Amino acid sequence: MDESTRDAFEKLEELEQRVRRAVQTLKTLRGERDATQAEADKLRAALKERGETLRQLEAQLVEFQTEREQVRRRIEALVAQIDSLTESAEVKEKP
Repeated sequence: MDESTRDAFEKLEELEQRVRRAVQTLKTLRGERDATQAEADKLRAALKERGETLRQLEAQLVEFQTEREQVRRRIEALVAQIDSLTESAEVKEKP
């Protein structure tokens, strides 16, 4: 084999090695991309679930605040009735 043919084969082998490395790098990157995409999908699903939970909690909070206000008004009404009874009793006790 003459030197020019040998050089051509060496260049071909070098090119083959570079192509193999590029293919391996491409496979690795695709695997990483797929794993990243799966993680992103998982995070999107978790975010959606958290959003739904947040909406439910917000609705509960509004409901609890409404109930608290109703209870506060009822207690104020009861306190007013007790005060009224106490005042009536004090008036009756004074001769």
